[in-house]
Amino acid sequence: MGDSTATTGSQTANLPIIDFSKIEGFNSEATENAAEKQKLFQALRNVGFIYLKNYGISDSKVQLLFDYATRFFSQPLSEKEKIESGESKFFRGWFSPERTSGDARIADQKEAFDIGDDGNPSRPNQWPADWPEFRTDMNYFFEKCHDIHLVLLSTLAETVGLSRDSFLPYVQDKDHFFRLLHYPQTTLESFGSRLRASPHTDYGTFTLLFNDNSGGLQIRGKDGQWLDVHPIPGCAIVNIGDLLSRWFNGILQSTEHRVIEPSASRATLALGETIPSRYALAWFGNPNRNAYIEPFSACITEDNPKRFDGVYAGKHVADRIAKLHKDGKAPEVWKDSMYRKDLSGKA
Repeated sequence: MGDSTATTGSQTANLPIIDFSKIEGFNSEATENAAEKQKLFQALRNVGFIYLKNYGISDSKVQLLFDYATRFFSQPLSEKEKIESGESKFFRGWFSPERTSGDARIADQKEAFDIGDDGNPSRPNQWPADWPEFRTDMNYFFEKCHDIHLVLLSTLAETVGLSRDSFLPYVQDKDHFFRLLHYPQTTLESFGSRLRASPHTDYGTFTLLFNDNSGGLQIRGKDGQWLDVHPIPGCAIVNIGDLLSRWFNGILQSTEHRVIEPSASRATLALGETIPSRYALAWFGNPNRNAYIEPFSACITEDNPKRFDGVYAGKHVADRIAKLHKDGKAPEVWKDSMYRKDLSGKA
């Protein structure tokens, strides 16, 4: 495998691999660092997804959280129910679309455990009892991803002529979500009506995604075709969310993606055979809840006039999560007409 791209193929996404250590400026070659920053911007403009290497979280820390995910989701339902999520719990805790959707027959085949900033007492996380190391290591990962996302935002701001700290006032409250994901074992037939994650775009700024080797993640290319995104050892998968795309007036791509059965399943599995469980870690970056998001003037030109009205970030994220809970799956493309009637911007 070359250093600059993932393995290519007729149905495989060709995503650039970005070296975070160069973006962060640790590399001594200023010219090389500048080229890497430009490479990042162009990748997010053209595809909206990248692989990120040398991002500062050890493989052992990533594997530890996958071990925690296996342990957490293997608990009896009665234990997970004790910390079930919902809007009254600020969408923090355990979530199963089958339990909250209006029609479980078409809900996504997954369950999740979500936390936010553990230092915010007004929106407390829910934690499993008698498991202190789980809380410590989840919070460590949350903070490290926040730091990565600040560097990425600073780089993008610089690329369009803004000051590097332009985004900081809008994201310093750490109104992010960190999610453990479990897609239970299932059969090939089940995918006829329920995917593991239906087509959707993400909500906020950046998503940092860490997958196991089970396969199934796909992005929609510009031609409308679905392309496989395979995990690469030592790399996170990073993609743009809708609010960051809105900030950049659509210059950066918030790309539709989904999780289906592994690509080899239809060729190798007989009907009725089991497709194993799948696990993932996803960190969803969001602006501050009270941040009003509208396109930067630097991104509005005669060739690219203003494409979006302003929205409050908290309302945008809360309304989208509420719809996910209600429907059991996210809409393929979010439209502003989907916001709930309360226009206060509070969440």
